[in-house]
Amino acid sequence: MKFKYALTSLALSVAILSSVPSTAFAIGGASGAKVDYQVQGKIGEVVMNPYDIAPLTAVIRNGGYQLRDVHV
Repeated sequence: MKFKYALTSLALSVAILSSVPSTAFAIGGASGAKVDYQVQGKIGEVVMNPYDIAPLTAVIRNGGYQLRDVHV
């Protein structure tokens, strides 16, 4: 009878301990929460007359990146 009780308690403790890591990492991973940023647009996307007041104005979007050494 003691063996059956010990086996049952061992199985219960293994089941409880195996569920702890999956609930602790449910927010994204061991290093922290998973954060996704929406894509801002394609690099080099040209928007003509963006403010509807200056037809000779164009905006070239950078797609959310910091661009350096760029020539137009």
